[in-house]
Amino acid sequence: MTDIAIPDQQPTPGVDLELWARQATGAAIYAERVCSTTMAPAAYRGKPAEATAAILAGAELGFSPMASLRAFDNIQGTPAPKALTLRAVVQTAGHEVVTVEQTPTRAVVKGRRRGDTDWQTSTWDIARAKLMPQFKTNANYLTNPAAMLVARATAEVCRWVASDAIMGMPYAAEEIADQPAFAVEAPAVRRLTAADLDAPAAIEQAGPDAELVTREQQKAMFKLWADLGYGTEEDRPTRLQLTARFIGADAIESSNDLTRDEADRVIDKLRARKAAMTQPTGGDPA
Repeated sequence: MTDIAIPDQQPTPGVDLELWARQATGAAIYAERVCSTTMAPAAYRGKPAEATAAILAGAELGFSPMASLRAFDNIQGTPAPKALTLRAVVQTAGHEVVTVEQTPTRAVVKGRRRGDTDWQTSTWDIARAKLMPQFKTNANYLTNPAAMLVARATAEVCRWVASDAIMGMPYAAEEIADQPAFAVEAPAVRRLTAADLDAPAAIEQAGPDAELVTREQQKAMFKLWADLGYGTEEDRPTRLQLTARFIGADAIESSNDLTRDEADRVIDKLRARKAAMTQPTGGDPA
């Protein structure tokens, strides 16, 4: 596929707007072709308009079209650089960004501007993350908390030490996803309650050979979700979303639909997450 020239920056006074428009059109053509193939990242497949925006946004930072699609997430139609992207831009400019600590409960990242001797340090832990408006609905905090915490710390350090290098894109995709304006509304569905667990519900109505989730498994999942802070009425859409992810399904309508094997996989995931959340952090970094 022939590469298409992308403008280095958005048009400014004195720049040939007609030329810039032609180049932007080229980006759209490129996106149209790529987004119809499996070469495109999943977030942009079948979404050439969003891909065009990402390509143009990446061009401002010097990225090629394909690199732009990998470097920017599609947050409800808005291209947002990943924390790793900000880090790459800052380091390319000659500044330093170092991960000091990364665990499921705590991340420490430090950075310093080229030529400076003082380090700037950002610490993000679960307690701080819980202050974010969308902590409980952002599934990544449960499935990959270490990556989320280090992303938050990385983006913060990049802003502190090299705001000029990242120009008009200071907020990482991981940060934007934590804001209420980008929360994904899930359909209201009745949640499983403690009363359901104590009643002869539909869990066992399919017969002895159905191999559906048992009442004991339901109780175990319910307790683990509650222990992890996802036991309320409002948390049910998030629980269903995460359960689907754990078993490799696109979506599920109810945990009653799980098989026993699937329920065991969910329980194993939740137990592992609970163990990671309760392990000691190992003290302050050097």
